Amino acid sequence: MADKKYNGLSVEQLIEDNEFVALVKSSQSAKQWDRFMEDHADSQKEILKARELIRAFSDINHPLDKEKKYALWRNISSFEKDAKRQNKFRTKNRFYKVAASILLVAAIGTLVYIEIKSNYSYYQFTDSQVREEINPLLILSSGEEVEIQKNDPNITVLNDKDAILVDSDSIMTTQPVLNKKANEMRFTEVIVPFGKKSRLLLSDGTKVWLNAGSRLAFPQHFDGKIREVFLEGEGYFEVSKNANQPFLVSVNNIKVEVLGTKFDICAYKSDKSIETVLLEGSVNVWDAGKVFKNKYEMVPGQKATYDKSKREIGLDNAEKPERYIAWIEGWYSFANEDLVEVFRKLERYYNITFEYDETVKGQTLPISGKLDLKDSLNDVMDVLSGVAKFDYEINGDFVKVIK
Repeated sequence: MADKKYNGLSVEQLIEDNEFVALVKSSQSAKQWDRFMEDHADSQKEILKARELIRAFSDINHPLDKEKKYALWRNISSFEKDAKRQNKFRTKNRFYKVAASILLVAAIGTLVYIEIKSNYSYYQFTDSQVREEINPLLILSSGEEVEIQKNDPNITVLNDKDAILVDSDSIMTTQPVLNKKANEMRFTEVIVPFGKKSRLLLSDGTKVWLNAGSRLAFPQHFDGKIREVFLEGEGYFEVSKNANQPFLVSVNNIKVEVLGTKFDICAYKSDKSIETVLLEGSVNVWDAGKVFKNKYEMVPGQKATYDKSKREIGLDNAEKPERYIAWIEGWYSFANEDLVEVFRKLERYYNITFEYDETVKGQTLPISGKLDLKDSLNDVMDVLSGVAKFDYEINGDFVKVIK
């Protein structure tokens, strides 16, 4: 992995990372794994230990309820304390201390891995990236890539057919995936590059708006006990209600579960946090990668913020929650927002890059306002520069900010 994201993580952190677990379980060639290890040279020892633990317990499929989890942790702690106590009287033999350490690591690995396997599945997006130079892209379950020659397409999943309708003039038949297990869920992906948007109607009637630089994986039909999709970027959902089949949006470890409601999730990889804003109904939000996870129930008007570094979820009131979804109508509404954050969002909407120095970042106060993203970049920058009091120059896809 080019971003070397696993360098510096402990064995326990690696095992708790659903993406790493999926990576270990995937059928990689020796060359691919060697390249992965080269990218993570600083953590090879921890990665190999975590890999062996995951493989060792890959045949465990039964979930543990909370009472059994706590009982296992108590047994682990008790065994370790007993072993350390016995070790004081066996200074000539270090067997017990070593045995306790091995059992502790193995038990932790088992517990975490059981918990991960009992959670809803983790999805690995295809190698195709959110590329700047292309139109929206569909990757069918067969692996075929279909470029959509429109900036803001409407995509409809036809429930009664194995087909996808793009606007009103293009139907693509989804082909079965060869050499796969019969019970494996097949997903189609839509990739929305920077500077573009898209709307989807899923097979259950759920409506999804995807913002610039986003991607969504979804099945042709929702089978089983849940309706699950996978998001990267920002999406606004109006979920069709079905009390017998909850709807689940998965963003790496974060899960948002609903029956029927309206909410927005902002989950770009480059952001330090994942935000969920609820406009109608109720949702549960939790970190599925944690062994002892807490579910947070949200009510309309609340925002759940997941800190990626701390792995903590906080709930607070969202100031004017409607402004968080103004982007679906082509508006960007912001209140007491840092100018650099405004720049970062405009980069996605217009597929541009801002250039500025630290004086701009340090001397600008938080600003509030509303920008019409249907206007040209020049018009938007005129309004923004008037509010934030700066000069600018546009040179192609670059905007130089001058304080």
